[in-house]
Amino acid sequence: MKTITDNILKVFVILAIAIVTISCSKDDEVKMPEILEFELGHNNSKTVRAGSHLHIDAEILAENRIDVIEIDIHYEGEHVKSLRIAGADHGWEFEISYDKFRGLKNTTFHEDIDVPADARPGEYHFHFKVIDMEGYTASFEDDLIVLEPEIE
Repeated sequence: MKTITDNILKVFVILAIAIVTISCSKDDEVKMPEILEFELGHNNSKTVRAGSHLHIDAEILAENRIDVIEIDIHYEGEHVKSLRIAGADHGWEFEISYDKFRGLKNTTFHEDIDVPADARPGEYHFHFKVIDMEGYTASFEDDLIVLEPEIE
């Protein structure tokens, strides 16, 4: 009886080793999307004047194909939600999702976002996210300065 139990145990050990070896193969490596050569503002100045266009340029690689690209811009003071005061000026906010790149493995993202002339000058936080068809994400964050509008 002991030999049967020993043989069954040996079979289970061999199966466990085989499963671990197969599941750790290189074919199962997660291929995350990548954001390369990111440019925020003209000449990567990380600034924009109220009433003009914010230039954004990036090279994107996504082995699992791009699903959506999201941009979120908010006034830096918005990080402290507890300090919100009713009626206070919390600055310009912007959110957009681009699905026109859906299905592409790589692309050059180039967009110019209109910044309203009445956008509050100051420090903003910029978020850029690429989500692929498998749900994996790559993101880029930076500070953005909105300057006073041009005086005509």
